[in-house]
Amino acid sequence: MNEKEFPWRIILKPYAMPDYISFLRLFSCSCALLCAGMLHASGLQPWLRELAVIPPAPSAKEKDAWMRQVWTRTAEYAASLSEPASADDCGDAMVLLVPVFQAWPDGKAAGAALAEILSVPAESIGAVSSWDDLVKHQEAIQERVRFLRLKKLAAYYDSAAIRRAVKRNRDKYGERYAGAEGFLARLDEWEKELGPLDRWVEQAGPGQAALLREMVDLRRKALIEALPEQNGLKAWVSVRRFNPSGKSSFNHDRPANWQGISSMPGPGRRYRSGIVKFNGVSSSSPVEQLLADDRWVGHLDVDFSGEKLMFTGNGFGKKESRPWDVFELDLKTGKKESLTAHMPADTDSYNSCYLPDGRIIFVNTSGMQGVPCVAGVDYVGNLHLYDREKKTTRRLTFDQDNNWFPTMLPDGRVMFLRWEYTESAHYFSRVLMHMNPDGSDQKEYYGSNSYWPNSLFNARPLPGRPGMFAGIVSGHHGVKRLGELVLFDVNRGRTATEGAVQKIPGYGKPVENVTKDQLVQGLKTPYFAEPYPLNDECFLAVSSPSGNQGVTNVVWCDIYDNIVPLTASSYFVYADPAPLGPRKKPPVLHDRVKTESKTATVYISDVYRGRAMAGVPRGEAKALRVFMSEYSPRNTGSHYAMGMESNWDLKVLYGTVPVNPDGSAIFTAPACQPLTLQVLDGEGRALALMRSWFTAMPGETLSCIGCHERQNCAPPARAVMASRQKPAPIVPWYGPARTFSFMNEVQPVLDRHCIRCHTAESKTRGGVPDFMTLEAVKGAPAPGSVSYWNLHPYVRRNGPEGNYLGLAPTEFFADTSELYQLLKKGHHGVEMPQEDWNRLVTWMDMNAPYLGEWPGERNEGLLKRRYDLHGRFSGAERNYVTMKDSLFRRSTGGSKPDAGEPIARAGGKSVPVPEPRNETLTVDLGDGVSMTFRRIPAGKFRMGNERETPAERPVSTVGIERPFWMGEAEVTLEQYRRFDPEYANGWYDMHYKDQVRPGYDMDADPRFPVIRVPWARAMEFCRWLSGKTGKKVTLPTEAQWEYAARGGADTDFFFGERDADFSAYANLGDVTLKELAVSGVDPRPIKNPNRFWDFVPRDEKYDDGKLHLAPVKSYRPNAYGLYDMIGNAAEWTRSEYRPYPWKEGDGRNEGLDSRVPRAVRGGSWYDRPRRATSSWRWGYPGWRPVYNVGFRVIIED
Repeated sequence: MNEKEFPWRIILKPYAMPDYISFLRLFSCSCALLCAGMLHASGLQPWLRELAVIPPAPSAKEKDAWMRQVWTRTAEYAASLSEPASADDCGDAMVLLVPVFQAWPDGKAAGAALAEILSVPAESIGAVSSWDDLVKHQEAIQERVRFLRLKKLAAYYDSAAIRRAVKRNRDKYGERYAGAEGFLARLDEWEKELGPLDRWVEQAGPGQAALLREMVDLRRKALIEALPEQNGLKAWVSVRRFNPSGKSSFNHDRPANWQGISSMPGPGRRYRSGIVKFNGVSSSSPVEQLLADDRWVGHLDVDFSGEKLMFTGNGFGKKESRPWDVFELDLKTGKKESLTAHMPADTDSYNSCYLPDGRIIFVNTSGMQGVPCVAGVDYVGNLHLYDREKKTTRRLTFDQDNNWFPTMLPDGRVMFLRWEYTESAHYFSRVLMHMNPDGSDQKEYYGSNSYWPNSLFNARPLPGRPGMFAGIVSGHHGVKRLGELVLFDVNRGRTATEGAVQKIPGYGKPVENVTKDQLVQGLKTPYFAEPYPLNDECFLAVSSPSGNQGVTNVVWCDIYDNIVPLTASSYFVYADPAPLGPRKKPPVLHDRVKTESKTATVYISDVYRGRAMAGVPRGEAKALRVFMSEYSPRNTGSHYAMGMESNWDLKVLYGTVPVNPDGSAIFTAPACQPLTLQVLDGEGRALALMRSWFTAMPGETLSCIGCHERQNCAPPARAVMASRQKPAPIVPWYGPARTFSFMNEVQPVLDRHCIRCHTAESKTRGGVPDFMTLEAVKGAPAPGSVSYWNLHPYVRRNGPEGNYLGLAPTEFFADTSELYQLLKKGHHGVEMPQEDWNRLVTWMDMNAPYLGEWPGERNEGLLKRRYDLHGRFSGAERNYVTMKDSLFRRSTGGSKPDAGEPIARAGGKSVPVPEPRNETLTVDLGDGVSMTFRRIPAGKFRMGNERETPAERPVSTVGIERPFWMGEAEVTLEQYRRFDPEYANGWYDMHYKDQVRPGYDMDADPRFPVIRVPWARAMEFCRWLSGKTGKKVTLPTEAQWEYAARGGADTDFFFGERDADFSAYANLGDVTLKELAVSGVDPRPIKNPNRFWDFVPRDEKYDDGKLHLAPVKSYRPNAYGLYDMIGNAAEWTRSEYRPYPWKEGDGRNEGLDSRVPRAVRGGSWYDRPRRATSSWRWGYPGWRPVYNVGFRVIIED
């Protein structure tokens, strides 16, 4: 580049003092005339004279206080001006001159700072030691302000995007779109002369102001003003806010992404505000201020006539008003009135939406609950409906955490954002919902079970495009309420990026699916907030070029990547732009609720439909467990409030309802409560866990197709049994509806069956856990008795957070827990009646809570207040019993344990392992993938173990009549994907909260053993491999498996006894399991965790080097050359899981019924050695995917 191409560089050559005067004249001619219409011409002198009453700061120590005076005086002056444009001038000048003010009282330094601002030599300015010195330069300062504003209006210049839009407008509007060819020709001329326009615009200086203004005008005219209907921008409004005592920042005047308006930062609450009006888009300053307020104002919603608007405001420090209320402004009369003054004084109202019938929906904090991860200090708001004619208010949502941004959909329904915590990854679990205006039929609209988008703020529908909407995708932590502007179409999909059409800017580019907490931190593209679709291509929004906590300005943008600034302030934070004028009303949907009713009807077409029950055979589901969450009161709550790795909230168990043989169900449920369902099998065990809730309105019939089915799927065409039945009542669960507590539901079971052996003294007899002591454990991170803390480690469960992609059915099924397996295998002869089994299983299914109350007088008072307001706004009642620990009464009797399994066994020895045999067979699976088999000879062995559980007894001599070939390793992911290319092992659950990924990645290495493959699917793999090879491929029988696993040894393992050092031979539950004890954001292992965090049962003596799955063949083989027969993944066998003695010919190896339990052998990375010996056995139904079970195959001659 040379000076001829950029003549402004000549202007900025060093000046002598006379040259500075010439510069000012040139600057005025070239800039002031060209910027005419952008600014009020009154000058800065009145403002500077206003500041002159403040003496310069006498010392650096007092500078901060002095600067606040200057900011405050500026704010007061700006607020006093009748013309908004004049406030623009002084506000922007204040921001510009901050370096000068900060340099005072050093006049020389202040002069140098001013010279740098004006881009002139310091000697041309001299010292600036007083306000009078500054006033001398007020014209130059004002011109600089104007030029910098012009630069802001030219931001985001993209000639390619302008061309795309111009050509589209020409094709769409024809002759009605005037000037298209001229716009394109002028762009061509500029680019030929100047090169890339975006770079030129960015570098342009005052000498190019005329051309820069021409470019700004062309873009505005071509994209907006030349359009036949101007996209509704003949008149529009916006909020603008400013800090009364400092620099304004969008990081001050918006709550964090997890907060409601009640938690607005202190500085933001005190921001001065105005609602301003613009006529067209030719001026960057408003023409009129419709409302001025000395506190925060926002959340604009213009009514359908365009004659009124609602907004949220506050009365902090005002005796006549509560903190936050919804107000309405009559645009004809200027009258303002509160619409929510009738709401209780201890609640906040905000974020409102007009309904087409004249009612309004708004958010209010009447639930008396708080966000639990911050101990409830941020108050939660849910949606309420206000009927102005009837003067009635009714609560519509009963959600665990905040609702935000209700808005009307074209079909008459209401869209809003809801946030969930219930056992999900709470950084990512905001779900866009939709419902009828009366609160009925609340359903997911977008984002359930997906990590992207973390947040979807300010979603609004696109006119004329059903199913399409625009919203702000943001993170959980990080930038507040700003993010990327993304267009969605639910017709394409409703999860992750399935329905993401494009970002703005992002024309023609796919939207990337990213999992990240601070999702938009450090964006390279502009930040957006509060979009308002004008049509299906163009939008109003506010924007900031970066997340540097600056201000936001109003922009017009389109799908072609054009972003046109409409305001250009450095002082004001603009928000909530919206067109003025009448708009089409959606249809009025008449109310379905019956407010006099206390109940609702729930109708489910087929529980087997949907992701939550995928793969579960029909007939397995017998009932639904019904319970609700009593959310944490204000100023309390925690992820461990109810117990260790348990629930955020108190659970109230109502009972069960039947499921018909065809999977349908219909029942009566309490209205206006957050209800959760679990699908139960015939033994009362949860097949599917619902880590969410639903709410039905009074008298509503709430209909679901299935269990977590996609909203786009159609209901069944056939008539189901429930359609011909009356709603079933909830069958109480061993008593009245009540909170579920360990002390009152589980401890009595332990008293009846366990405490004869499991006492405080039992630790001295081999470390047997104490289930008798009821005292609270001191220093624990969660509540619980000694008994609770000793029992909960034997239960696998989801914990307070888990994989948000969705759980496979039976992922945490009760029989995957050691507690259940131990008792079912006849632990010391303990036999429990069905009720006691049901109590244990229900506790496990409900996430192993301890507490049955929110303890303390303060919490009880808040709960009383909650239900007082429930009665006033919903009619919901506290119709359950609170089970406090004090209600517990010790019971005795029940099972008498026998000698059975030894309580403990002293350490065994290792034995030498012979070198493996070398006879192998390799099968080619294609694409360079192969599978190697080892020859297993015929022979006899002693099958079972008299020293283990009754399931391994009696021992018998079993003969393997013929040799066979066995896979030397478990089938790997790489091998299995030759059969099922899309298969994934999935994730293993992580403890704690603040999770930023679904868990531990079980697909990290293609050499990992394949897991979660049901027995039936493993047999399909065998048939596939048989067809591919022409050989008889199948799963081993239990006898074949144990014979091969022993490798000729008669010890517990092929390498020694039960307590032998396994670290070189097997991936078992070893010392590395302590790494499951994690903490922090993006949880990491705790260094030296104590017993409270490091609770998973494990062998503490040995270290096999792997936390979870290891690539196959990572450990030494047995004498037959077989790897991982012990540990890594447990393995399916062909055999039915039947009692011993073993009988080869009794049919146990022949059937193909996947409902029958199939024997699983070898233990896994999660299991202690005692549960992974060559003889230890367990069984799962053949249709079940199991978190730690894989398989290996054999070839029979």
